[in-house]
Amino acid sequence: MKTLLFLFTFLFCSITFAQNQKSEMILSIALSPYPTTTNNEDDFGAIGLASFEFFVSNKVSLSGSFFTSNNTLVKDNSGVTIHSYGFMPSIHYYFVNKEKWNVFAQVGYGFGFEDQTQGYIENSALTIYNIGPGAHYRIGEKLYLKLLLPYFNAQNITLNVDAADGIAVFLGLAFKL
Repeated sequence: MKTLLFLFTFLFCSITFAQNQKSEMILSIALSPYPTTTNNEDDFGAIGLASFEFFVSNKVSLSGSFFTSNNTLVKDNSGVTIHSYGFMPSIHYYFVNKEKWNVFAQVGYGFGFEDQTQGYIENSALTIYNIGPGAHYRIGEKLYLKLLLPYFNAQNITLNVDAADGIAVFLGLAFKL
């Protein structure tokens, strides 16, 4: 009886408190503040990120992220609205893969487009890359708090200018399927 109880407890703990494993999947959403200055006027918006992550091993995952941004979601002083949309595949390497939390590095490269309203509408192509750390902290059986701190660069290739450049702080939720 003791052996059966021990076996049941071990299996329950390994299922409930499992680390990332090969073939697991994670869905996540995250937001980052998006302050901009146009014509010496400050605006404030947000960047949204929806991601699907698949583990090819216990330490490596591949993800596909859809992003969107709006620079005037909260505050619009300039009258210039910048919307962007796109897709970015990434690879993640998990340095720490514990029961309660994990830490990873990611690198990604993707494409999108940007619309700017400055008295006219301009639809421009974007290339975007990111590199940086991230972490998941388990707050429920399958629910995680997600933090990303990537350096990213979005290049408007139609106009040959930087659309965005710098470190962003993304905070969100992740759900392990």
